[in-house]
Amino acid sequence: MTNPALGAVADLLDDRSYHIEFNGHLTNHVKHAVIALAGIGAPEHLIRDYYTEYARLTAYGFPLEPKRTTGQVIDAGNWREYLGQRVHFTAYHEFFDTEVRRLGIDGALATYAPELLHGWIGAFTHATIHLGWAVWAGHPGMTAEALAYLTFSAVPVTPGDRAPSPYADAADPWESLLRLSAGWAADTEFRSAVESVIDHTDTVTELHPELRRSGLQARVAAIAAADIPALADTPAWVGDGADRRAELRRAVTLLYLAVPGDFVVLHLITSLFALEVIADRLDSAAERDRIHDLFWAGLRIIIAAERKIPDPRKLRALADIYPDTGPETGDLPVAEFEVAARRAWLEDEEHNPKLVFVLRQWWEEHRRPAYRHAAAQFTRTPLLPPSFDEPPND
Repeated sequence: MTNPALGAVADLLDDRSYHIEFNGHLTNHVKHAVIALAGIGAPEHLIRDYYTEYARLTAYGFPLEPKRTTGQVIDAGNWREYLGQRVHFTAYHEFFDTEVRRLGIDGALATYAPELLHGWIGAFTHATIHLGWAVWAGHPGMTAEALAYLTFSAVPVTPGDRAPSPYADAADPWESLLRLSAGWAADTEFRSAVESVIDHTDTVTELHPELRRSGLQARVAAIAAADIPALADTPAWVGDGADRRAELRRAVTLLYLAVPGDFVVLHLITSLFALEVIADRLDSAAERDRIHDLFWAGLRIIIAAERKIPDPRKLRALADIYPDTGPETGDLPVAEFEVAARRAWLEDEEHNPKLVFVLRQWWEEHRRPAYRHAAAQFTRTPLLPPSFDEPPND
């Protein structure tokens, strides 16, 4: 059953006219936009117009592509066979449709999400976002679509057992981020290891050719496979029994405020929301802790691969500007979020309503000004690299 917040536009989530990607590896985000726009109060006609226009021409300047046919059959015996190979999406969608009908949303999550989330940074986190937002919407078909996309695009955040690093004993997410930032600024061996991988991405034979065309996704996948010690430990705060949700939200939001409007870091906010939604539906506390571990591993890989690790002095200054004390009160914060929401209704770039949607929910829970201020820092659709002059490899 679909979340009642979606009201009269829930039928848009049922639409199966379009492939999950377009022009190669670019993700079809239109259902994310439906959920976010509805969640921030956009009128029905605006959401429907957005859906129609996005399908006709996305912000990247390409239309959505029609659903693909398949001659492949995916079943319980072979569903792992093509994991992360970017093939047979429609067959995977059909398989997970059957599984969601058989098990329900929660049962399908419990059966498949723990394994699939090892690859959560694939498709630049969009498959994970698709899943978390589908679960929030309570939509079985979109959930099946998302599980198929996770299988199709998986990029593991860990190639194997992770070695300890100088940052492993950090007491909480904020300290982990500060130590990573300080290491990036001062540890030439760490930085050189990252730069060497990025400089030689073309030599990583495991990468799908379409990821090379992406540039960004190739760098992320190459760093994920490199097992650089500073990016590959499990922090001490994971699994220590404490509730780290508020700390993770604050750390990621301050990271975004350090590079306001940054397209890459914005995805860490919307994917953390998705992973929290998924974690809430899993019965096991150990699985929820593991999701935090996977998120932190993926965050470090992404910001290292894209060189988005801020100077530690800037992070400390932001922490002073936004101390974790006392909730905001009064009418002004509510009014400012309403302005941000109405601005987001006007955006062609769907990441902006998603940003407002998530940060308003976090603000309503914690009442911290950092969420309000970050929600107003909109992003722009990035320019595509020259590699897009070449045709897709799918």
